[in-house]
Amino acid sequence: MEIDLESLKKQQIELSKKLILKDRINIDEIRYIAGIDTTFLNPYQNPTLAISSIVVIDIKSFEIVEKVLAEKEIDFPYVPTFLAFRELPVILEAYKKLEIKVDVFILDGQGILHPRRMGIASHFGVITDTVSIGCGKTPLYGKYQDPPNQDLAYNFIYDPKTNEKIGYALRTKKNTKPIFISPGNNISIENSLYVIIKSLNGYKLPEPVRLAHNFLSDYRKKLIGG
Repeated sequence: MEIDLESLKKQQIELSKKLILKDRINIDEIRYIAGIDTTFLNPYQNPTLAISSIVVIDIKSFEIVEKVLAEKEIDFPYVPTFLAFRELPVILEAYKKLEIKVDVFILDGQGILHPRRMGIASHFGVITDTVSIGCGKTPLYGKYQDPPNQDLAYNFIYDPKTNEKIGYALRTKKNTKPIFISPGNNISIENSLYVIIKSLNGYKLPEPVRLAHNFLSDYRKKLIGG
């Protein structure tokens, strides 16, 4: 499959013009938070079967209120900074299945911590017009210092070109590596961090993302006969 990366870059730049980094909803009124994760039956093959899960929790009780899965054959390889073009087709299939009105979506991936401000969480948030946050496990873009080795320590991440604050490196638990938080769409930089901290339940990852990952892992094992 030939990919015109310059054309895709232009798409990302056009989408970035639609970003809204202001709070659409009152943060204290958030109730239903969804975690989104995606995996592949064989990530080293192309095409391959992509599987996406969305798990929605009630933030007041941390109970699961809905979970959905979707599968789709994907013919787009992994290319750094173009993850949305590989994963969003199957994520959107799962998104269509949701019945509950979700207040905030947290995606396993970047928001505006991206050279064109269009990580997968921002891309998803713009095309669905939802409130979204990126929660990456590895850094992609920006300069920062590691947070102190203590629970809930964080440092700002800055754009190396403009020196703007664009996210946070957050160490959710002592002796764990930080995660990388940034707004996707329709939320401020500050409150993207607040929502992630509010979503923690004793683990390194926010509870909705952790549950989506576990749901996905169990399903994938069944598919491969594990």
